[in-house]
Amino acid sequence: MRIPESFKSEVIYARDIVKAGLDATASLGAEPAPDLARVSQSALGFAILGASIGALGVYLGRKGRLGNTAILGSVVGGALGFTSGVAWATRDQTKRYYQAATHNVQGVRDAHWLEKNPVAYA
Repeated sequence: MRIPESFKSEVIYARDIVKAGLDATASLGAEPAPDLARVSQSALGFAILGASIGALGVYLGRKGRLGNTAILGSVVGGALGFTSGVAWATRDQTKRYYQAATHNVQGVRDAHWLEKNPVAYA
C-alpha cells in the first residue's frame, strides 16, 4: 500500500510543529524550577476545598446518606483541588513556556502557509 504524498507532507508538518514547541521550551530550560514545597503547601488549601465540595456534593446528591461514595467524592475533589492549586501556583512559569512555544509554532505555521500559497511580488 502506498502512502499519499499529501499525507506524508502533513505528518512532516505536524512533526515540525511539535519540534518547534519543544525547542521553545528547551530554550527556557535554564530557568529555576519553582520550589516544590512552597507550591505543594499553597495547593493544600485548594485540595481541602475540593475534598469538602466533593463530599458535600455526594451528601446532597444522595439525600443525606454517606458511605463509600462520600470518601470517593472527597478523594476525587481533593485531587482536582490539589491539581488546580499547583496549576495556579505555577501559572507565571507556564505562561512563559506557552508564549515561547506559541511564537515558534506560529513561525512554522507561517512558513507552511507560504509554502502552500506562494506569493509572487511584481
